[in-house]
Amino acid sequence: MNRTNYTDIQDDDAADAARAADEQAESGEIDAHDAELAAEDATPLKAVHRFDDTIEAYDATQCRDDIRDGDVLVVESEKVVGLLVEAWPIAITEVSGEFHGLTAPVGEFKDGRYIASAERAIKLAGELGFPVRQSAQTA
Repeated sequence: MNRTNYTDIQDDDAADAARAADEQAESGEIDAHDAELAAEDATPLKAVHRFDDTIEAYDATQCRDDIRDGDVLVVESEKVVGLLVEAWPIAITEVSGEFHGLTAPVGEFKDGRYIASAERAIKLAGELGFPVRQSAQTA
């Protein structure tokens, strides 16, 4: 099974789990808040891609089908961690290399659509000891 199919299956599983939580809430088995939490837990994690430098990473985001919107990008040699926002790699670290820099608080950026990806990227940056931009902080 290739990676794309696996990702599609993960997405289907997440949708099925979210639907099941909604049905439980409608039937009164669980409350709406618990249903919302269950749906969030069912969302699959975005992939993490590692590269030798930010030029290679940027180029890969433009032509590789396995790198998708919201995926996390790590370039240890340049101390850069970011995420793919539509077609653009955006750095959440203070150092951005060839990536674009995050210009708005992550909670407000694109209506908060990238918060989960940013949280994962921030965690990885912290594990690697890379300073994170103030605008990327989610809490």
